[in-house]
Amino acid sequence: MSCPGFGEVRIPSSRAFWDDCEEDEFESIEPAPKSQLKFMDGTDETPFASDLLVLLEGPFVTEFSRGALLDDAKLICEIPAKSSTLHWNASKGQLIATLEEDLTSSGEITELLIPYAQLAKRVLTITIKPKVDYKSEEIDRYCEYVAIVHSIGGKGDDKTLSELEAPNFIAGVAAGIASWRNQMELPVSSYVIYTDKLPLDVIAAQPVLKLLQKMGVPCIERYLPPAKDSSYLYM
Repeated sequence: MSCPGFGEVRIPSSRAFWDDCEEDEFESIEPAPKSQLKFMDGTDETPFASDLLVLLEGPFVTEFSRGALLDDAKLICEIPAKSSTLHWNASKGQLIATLEEDLTSSGEITELLIPYAQLAKRVLTITIKPKVDYKSEEIDRYCEYVAIVHSIGGKGDDKTLSELEAPNFIAGVAAGIASWRNQMELPVSSYVIYTDKLPLDVIAAQPVLKLLQKMGVPCIERYLPPAKDSSYLYM
């Protein structure tokens, strides 16, 4: 028993029969809304200069930043990536961008923050990643480390830290801003911290606090994460 036409591709001889290829359907699609910074009421939306722009990016960094380095800072605006924010520490002349990791919108957010990065005298980027992402032929030597800290694009300001080696890399807003500053031949210091605990706890937060202090960013001496409610799970 034969099946006439089986496996054949029949193309209509006239566009009049191409009902599923209507160009009007594409014309009716509205472009996606452009991401914008959400400024607080009464806040000037014009980008301004700072002595130092700090970008701290990674999973759960908002919770850490609130408890560790934003006490003396004023909220300028919310950044359209989860719970990301931009704060201003007027006494130190520092802008602090806390960036929850969201690679899908990192390009747009980078464009939104470039005006601030352009006016900053210095820029510091710190990327926080889980330690399981770190690749090394000597990975066994890092098993007992709480965190692995590397500079990116040079030795940076801390000459004791080695530079991040391939195949390791960073992505996101911190990488975008650092690359832009480097292309513009403007000073930028970039670091990545691979930690074995996310969200950061008391011990895992110490390498981050130590690096912030070395870079002149005011923060607490010891970070205590907020208490979590018990699950009340019984076996």
